Amino acid sequence: MFNANLVSTVKTKIKSYLPALVVLVAVQWLLETQTALLKDWVSFINWSAYGMLIIVAGVAMHFNRAVYSHIAVILAIQFFMIQSLLQVPLAEMSAQVTFIFLAVWLPLAVLTVVLMPYKPAYHGFQLFTVALYLIPLGVFYWQLESLGQAYQSFLATTDLSVETTAFWPVVWLVTPYWLFSLSLVMGIVLMILDAFTGKAALGFLLVVVQTLMLARFSVDYQSTLMTFVAGLFALYFLLKQSWQLVYLDELTGLPGRRAMNETMQGLGRKYALAMMDVDHFKKFNDTYGHDIGDQVLKMVAARISEVTGGGKPFRYGGEEFSIIFPGCSIGQVLPHLEAVRSAIENYKMTIRDEDRPKDNTEGQKQRTKSNSKSSGSASEQVSVTISIGVAERTPETKDANAVLKFADNALYRAKEAGRNQVCT
Repeated sequence: MFNANLVSTVKTKIKSYLPALVVLVAVQWLLETQTALLKDWVSFINWSAYGMLIIVAGVAMHFNRAVYSHIAVILAIQFFMIQSLLQVPLAEMSAQVTFIFLAVWLPLAVLTVVLMPYKPAYHGFQLFTVALYLIPLGVFYWQLESLGQAYQSFLATTDLSVETTAFWPVVWLVTPYWLFSLSLVMGIVLMILDAFTGKAALGFLLVVVQTLMLARFSVDYQSTLMTFVAGLFALYFLLKQSWQLVYLDELTGLPGRRAMNETMQGLGRKYALAMMDVDHFKKFNDTYGHDIGDQVLKMVAARISEVTGGGKPFRYGGEEFSIIFPGCSIGQVLPHLEAVRSAIENYKMTIRDEDRPKDNTEGQKQRTKSNSKSSGSASEQVSVTISIGVAERTPETKDANAVLKFADNALYRAKEAGRNQVCT
């Protein structure tokens, strides 16, 4: 029986891949219909693939994201091998062996760099990572002729069908069926890994790019354009991750204060701003410790992120959060803020002993059991509340900072009135 959360996560991931898959379809259309145009630009197109990968590597080193530098190197190596070793008929054994090697080596190399623990870009550990994917490459180059002969001998002495081993177009497929299936399996592994860790989205797309490229290898300029697209995907994910590091709060995942300030600069003539604060958070932190305090902030952020009414949530700082409602008045947003306040108040957190399970799934099972029946373990259920102050832009308060100040004052009144309420 599949875990419902995992299925939901995989569905969400698949939706996030759709724009990239649209790009791949568009590239295939270009290759099928614009051959003459591509021929006129062949020299530029060939160098553009290397140029894109150089840009990715340079930006990655600047932002200290070593994994993207490794990916750029891996893609450049594959492209070089295609240009130098696969510009011959695939009937040659050396070409077939190279084809097979690349189909297996790139996914494994990408998986290797994705799974490596984070280290700074200039850390000596990066040399170890490089060795993991370059040593097999060196062995392959050293034994290329012997591998070709061994593969030819294997085909001659093994009873395999032509459809299974053929390296010529069968409908649209150039890759042998078994190799195509293996590539699909590797792609699925990376997609599942991404669903669990959120680290392998780019790796999955790179395997999709490579599988499609090798499957339609007989199409002119296929490897060049697909390498360029792979580099483009890497650059996009690199810039996206860099943006997240700057604008997203690391603990809660919500946009931080910098993002809020920039959002406030672009608001129109009508909006509402809510400021909220976790009640008695310092006392809670002192009682249960900072680790539990961090869990409280994550829980509060998760409930705030579910706000309805078009609200945009932010972590303002410490135990303070905010929500901006573009195009809304106070009267329109009050029901949505009340729903957030109520959801946080009614959420029960279980404080367990130090032997509580580390695994999230097991922890969720135990929380479900503790909610349905009393547990005999030494655990304590607690809840937190938040106070909310809300203000809106008016002709008298046109400046965003003035609206923020009024929302802060309303938050102060909510605290003074007994907390766990919404004040205007």
